[in-house]
Amino acid sequence: MPTTATSASGSGSSAASSPSTAGTTGSNVAAITLDAGPVGATGIVNTPYVSVKVCVPGTSSCQTIDHVILDTGSSGLRLLASAVSNLASLPQQTDASNNPVAECAQFVSSYSWGSVRLADVTLAGETAASVPLQIIADPAFPIVPATCSNAGAANDSVASLGSNGLLGVGSFLQDCGGACASTAIPGTYYTCPGGRGCTPTALALAKQVAHPVAMLPSDNNGVLIQLPAIDPGGATNVAGMLVLGIGTRANNALGAAQVYGVDSGGDFTTVFNGNTYANSFIDSGSNFLFFNSSALPTCTSAGWTGFYCPASTQTFTAVNQGTNGTNGSVGFSVGNARSLFTNNNAATAFNDVAGTSPGGDGFDWGLPFFFGRNVFTAIEGASTPADRGPYVAY
Repeated sequence: MPTTATSASGSGSSAASSPSTAGTTGSNVAAITLDAGPVGATGIVNTPYVSVKVCVPGTSSCQTIDHVILDTGSSGLRLLASAVSNLASLPQQTDASNNPVAECAQFVSSYSWGSVRLADVTLAGETAASVPLQIIADPAFPIVPATCSNAGAANDSVASLGSNGLLGVGSFLQDCGGACASTAIPGTYYTCPGGRGCTPTALALAKQVAHPVAMLPSDNNGVLIQLPAIDPGGATNVAGMLVLGIGTRANNALGAAQVYGVDSGGDFTTVFNGNTYANSFIDSGSNFLFFNSSALPTCTSAGWTGFYCPASTQTFTAVNQGTNGTNGSVGFSVGNARSLFTNNNAATAFNDVAGTSPGGDGFDWGLPFFFGRNVFTAIEGASTPADRGPYVAY
């Protein structure tokens, strides 16, 4: 059974723009795969994976790590310590007092704890130097503060994370930003003298876990994700492309994509079935569509709580509203989750599975939104042919 994953102006109607992934090439292009996941992972569905290369800064001591989740809902690279062979050689990030720094990433009902280290990070054929990244379950930091672990279960293994790491390519330069730079916030950054006795700390922006794309020498204003359209009954081993940059080359032009401004949380507004979802977002790191609605019945079978199970596939239209005034309609379908997975239990991708949202008032446009579309995510403050980020476009 699947599990959920752990972020220009104008108006008009916006239909899906069909991406052509075949033949998309260049030093700014990386492959995306939707397969059954790395060894040790189970129940993997709708999880986009990429490979990243990490090197000891300024050296040729490098390692390519596969099956890293591509996540537009967050910023920054996080890798499992078990996947990093040259971990001991990666420099430790330190605070203003030269104490080692660790980080807690908290999700709805889980957390990831680990050190912050530095590495040269290569995406596709481009390299960002000395990127601060999180090493999850770093054995040098064995004690998890209670203000971190109070979020729930630990995502500290391939089995719990479903991957070897997470590549956040969202709208923001750091994973926390100004709030963590000015204030010590429990559940974020910690100072750890000797690697133990960690306490919350404020951390300068330049030292926080950073968006690797923003640190590239070029193609650094955002990303384009291209996934092909798939059949409603599901598909196996889908292939797509991560294209670095927006409007920096012929292969990442915005074309007819409409630009939707997002707020300081990366959110816009969705209107669906007479309800307004103020905190809505597009997130490749969410396996499915998540929203709360009386228009659909939830599954009643044991083990399927939280998924929608209509008697037959339902087709809907919602309207997305950007902070820049752009309005556009979006068509989507919701099938019977239990039937879809039962009838095609070998599938690794579905475009019509949805469930209820624990967040309440938001509409989470997860991975089904990406199939058959060119989806752009622009980084805050970055210049693009349409406008400065942050925004999403499709």
